[in-house]
Amino acid sequence: MPPVPHENDISEIAQIFLSATAQDCRKYREAVRDVVQDNVPQAKIFLQEDWAEGGHFVVDICRQRVRTCDAYMGLFGHRYGWKPPGHSHSITALEFAWAVERWPQRAVPIFILLPEKGSEADVQLHDWASPYIERECPDEASRRQHDQEQQDFLDLVSAWAAEDGRMLIFYASGGQLREKALSTIQNWNLAVLRQARTGHHKRVGDIPAADLGRLGRDEQRRALSNALDAFRERSGQRAIAFLVHGAENHGQREFTEFLYRWDDEWEDYPVYCGQPAEVNSIPSLICWACGQLQQPLIGGANIDALAEVLAARLARCSLVFVLRTAGRHAERLATFQSQFWQPLLVELARRAPRVQGRLYWFVIDHEPLPGKASASIRSAALRADDIDYRQLLALPALGEINSRQVRIWLKELKSSAGITLDEVRRKEISEYATAADGNPPNVYDRLAREGFWAHAT
Repeated sequence: MPPVPHENDISEIAQIFLSATAQDCRKYREAVRDVVQDNVPQAKIFLQEDWAEGGHFVVDICRQRVRTCDAYMGLFGHRYGWKPPGHSHSITALEFAWAVERWPQRAVPIFILLPEKGSEADVQLHDWASPYIERECPDEASRRQHDQEQQDFLDLVSAWAAEDGRMLIFYASGGQLREKALSTIQNWNLAVLRQARTGHHKRVGDIPAADLGRLGRDEQRRALSNALDAFRERSGQRAIAFLVHGAENHGQREFTEFLYRWDDEWEDYPVYCGQPAEVNSIPSLICWACGQLQQPLIGGANIDALAEVLAARLARCSLVFVLRTAGRHAERLATFQSQFWQPLLVELARRAPRVQGRLYWFVIDHEPLPGKASASIRSAALRADDIDYRQLLALPALGEINSRQVRIWLKELKSSAGITLDEVRRKEISEYATAADGNPPNVYDRLAREGFWAHAT
């Protein structure tokens, strides 16, 4: 499975992926490249025209570049940009989504450069973009669609920044852009150097998110294992979808990492983890799934096309998808079930002779289920004979963590991580970690402060 970076995987910036609409932002893109490379000796910014490889699908090349760079810099103006064939979002929007997927942490080398409204830079970017937009949008309807898509993309970027208090970088002129782009890279590298000198960078004592994802989740893991056993006993069933839910910020990220790295269960199955560029869009979800399989869509982003791609892969092996978010709108779960999952099962059934593997899908939601779940969700008796696999199977809600759960987890570390803690020490740690509250992020933070993971093997 492809690696998912953790906080301690972030290093000094050398290779930088600069994302922008190419033609209209060319002057600013080249200005950023020149000032960074002239003043940061190890830094190298590649523009698309420098690395475009003939004969290769540009989406594949862009994705690989984002996944192997040290930092992502987004320079966004007024133009939405080119949409690759088979994709409902522009290449610029896709690049941002790949960067967010590559770095799911809070402090990340993702730098967003935006012009101040009405500034000299804003006017220049508008004027540079206008002739391209006029050619791409010959009528009023297409222009309205373009403007809405660009605004939706900028709103998505702003929402990502607001989620964890990240900073957006605003500039008023080309000179300010150069200064702020350079200082951003220099400040990041200086912080990395300071961390390294104080022993905080790449600490061996950082607890992996996947290990934290097991903590206090015996109920969820037991329900999941039982449901999987029952599913596999039904030879005619080839696809199953689970819902992971709970109050916001109650360990969803860590449990997602546990699912992603659950090697004991997934064996050699390919596991894909991330989210689409537009989390509330079914076409975007379809494009994301096909993109994970490195299979460009031919034609529209529809369920039939996705089923064809999946059937070809499922003919060889089982697949696991972990969707980091169900979206934000109120009907997101019902929409996923009725407009994505249920029709996908119908299309896969039509291709049944080719489907030898099984499809496992996890949807992560950041709200608890209401008291009375909708008909699209089943939350009880997940291994019963009357299970309808067209429904989302909801695991028990992610809740707070208590001291007993911490003690059990600490004891298990002897076999899972080679960490041996005696009974007194386990009790001491568990009581400290949960004394103030059982909110998962707070418990995780207190556990990390105890430093015992430095002895992991």
